[in-house]
Amino acid sequence: MNVSLFHAQQGWVSLPIVALLLAMSSLSMHFQERLMAAYQWRGQVNEVEADQQIWADFRQALVVSPSFTSAKASECIGFCDLGERSQEKTWQKDNQLVHYRWESYESLPDESDNTKISYRLCATQNQQQYLCWWWREDRLLANGWVSASG
Repeated sequence: MNVSLFHAQQGWVSLPIVALLLAMSSLSMHFQERLMAAYQWRGQVNEVEADQQIWADFRQALVVSPSFTSAKASECIGFCDLGERSQEKTWQKDNQLVHYRWESYESLPDESDNTKISYRLCATQNQQQYLCWWWREDRLLANGWVSASG
């Protein structure tokens, strides 16, 4: 009788241990999934921060103190279409490239025979979306994202 009681107790003792091991395994798996999701999220945040940093660096290098003398006179009436890439230059920082166009346009004389020079600096990494800045004379008028046509 002692032997059968011993076998019965062995089953009861091991069942809670198996349940505990399954619970711990489940908790560990959920922890690993959340940890992986956190790593993926951090990686995406780092990519976004790197993308934003390149634009902050570009702005600091070319927009904060613009060199209007390096702007090329526009070959078009007004500014040329952004899809026309013949005037693009390349700026690089930390293995990231930014293609940009720096153009000037002299307006037709007004009734007082005055002309005004306008400038446009547009930069892109994908030749589809451009971040542009516009000046008249030496005053920054506007900036924003635009899409290339064509």
